[in-house]
Amino acid sequence: MKKYIYALPLPLLLLSSLVSAAYQDHFPAYFEYCTGSRWMLQSGEKGGSPGHGFTYIHGLCKDYRSDYPRVIPCAEVSKEFHLMYPHSGVGISLDKNFTNVMWVAVPGRDFMINGNRSPEPISRSRINEHISEVTRLKIFDGVRSKSDALKTMTLGTPEYFAGIALDTLGTDHAVNWARELHCATIPVPVASLGKVADFLNKSNEQFRGEREYEWSKLSNNCVHISINQSAALGINKPIALDQKFLRKLTNMALPANGFLMYADRAVLARSPSLRKLQKSVSEKGFHHAQVGAMLRSYDAFPSGEYFKTDELSVLTAPRISKPLSLLATPRSYARRYMTPANSELKANAEMWVARYQRLLNRVKSSDKGSALESYLLQQLEISKKIVAEE
Repeated sequence: MKKYIYALPLPLLLLSSLVSAAYQDHFPAYFEYCTGSRWMLQSGEKGGSPGHGFTYIHGLCKDYRSDYPRVIPCAEVSKEFHLMYPHSGVGISLDKNFTNVMWVAVPGRDFMINGNRSPEPISRSRINEHISEVTRLKIFDGVRSKSDALKTMTLGTPEYFAGIALDTLGTDHAVNWARELHCATIPVPVASLGKVADFLNKSNEQFRGEREYEWSKLSNNCVHISINQSAALGINKPIALDQKFLRKLTNMALPANGFLMYADRAVLARSPSLRKLQKSVSEKGFHHAQVGAMLRSYDAFPSGEYFKTDELSVLTAPRISKPLSLLATPRSYARRYMTPANSELKANAEMWVARYQRLLNRVKSSDKGSALESYLLQQLEISKKIVAEE
């Protein structure tokens, strides 16, 4: 398998659960967007050139009270369901073949990204084990798909659940088994989880009756649902669905470009001015450019019996509004910007300690004790705590 110098080294991948645990100790709610390359099967079949984009929202859980895909803030999950299906966040993935939903909720970051496995060639027996777990977790309960692979199967039968799990493998769950991934992670206020849950549930509920979801490559795809999730969390402005043709062409929502947008907005952005901070804190309670906003990249798992991952690619559209990085791609961003300060929690916090201290030194005496100063002091305390840890 081809390796890239920006990818996380194997020991870090093996310890990904521990890294995530350390991160969530400081950030109980966060949004993560990942773009994935196209997939390839050993049979020669290939996925679409734009690849796929999905999100993970820590602090949001699958709502097991429903027989249809819904989410709920994890703090509202009953003890009974928490014991039956323990998880502290969900992956959200939209699939072009879904008809009565836009997205499904996948319990747990590791299950969403790597199927709870370390990088290895994935065998058919491993896939069968994984499919059994997908069925147990009820990820596709209540979901209809128009995929050709499922046309002869009866909805709701064990055969159908196994079929839809295999058909969506490497796209809606265990994504890293089939795809190279580039991710941007952004902390969000716990209070925003209810708003994004409402948005996601309404997005699905509109297709629960006779009306069917219709995927569109340019105006209603996995990137649109991702951008509108982060808009509900207060990270960015929403993007309109089903835009007119000319607007589609000038505002193309490709998965790779989504990653570049989040990287620019939250991770690579300069320290915000006090004026911008004051406005953002008063309106949303936080600013998206902050400690904990980081990048991560993952090589696809080695080729196995089902997926072929030796020569993966992804389409990225030229960014007209960013002439200095017009032809940037997730790989070029990772090579250039995957520095310790942008990808390792302690180094990131060290950078933000200096930034927050400079900002606090500029706070006017008239703003002492204000919400702005309180926010900066809180962020500085989080940063210092991270730096002080072994």
